[in-house]
Amino acid sequence: MRVLIVYETLTGTTQYVAEVMQTKLGELGHQSDLHSVRYQGQTPEFKNYQLIIFGAPTYDDGKLEQGMRVFITKCKEDLSAMKVAVFGLGNSSYPQFCTAATVLEDWVIQQHGHVQIPTLKIDGFPDDVSPIQDWIVELDTSVK
Repeated sequence: MRVLIVYETLTGTTQYVAEVMQTKLGELGHQSDLHSVRYQGQTPEFKNYQLIIFGAPTYDDGKLEQGMRVFITKCKEDLSAMKVAVFGLGNSSYPQFCTAATVLEDWVIQQHGHVQIPTLKIDGFPDDVSPIQDWIVELDTSVK
């Protein structure tokens, strides 16, 4: 299966998580590509992928990073025929923990998509990547 991971990163942590996901997907036999909306632009090509994973950090007190806000405003892709998953990063000391993930979930629904498994929410920098890898295995199982 071909997988596209579309993400935004401020400090590099979301990119790190996307790379951990890409590695695990490769171990499971999938081809995956990363697309940073900050560095690769606001218009990723979805048509050659069977699974799209969207991810972003929550910054300040519950805000989606500007690059991803612009992306979801501009992108009018119909996601109804695609398998979709969402992950978000945040800091649980803030009352709006991982709100970016909720915003992305809502956007997927507006684009007629369906999130395949519960959204992965990561608290701070993931020193232990096993929950990320386990989530990818769960996602892999759900989309077969």
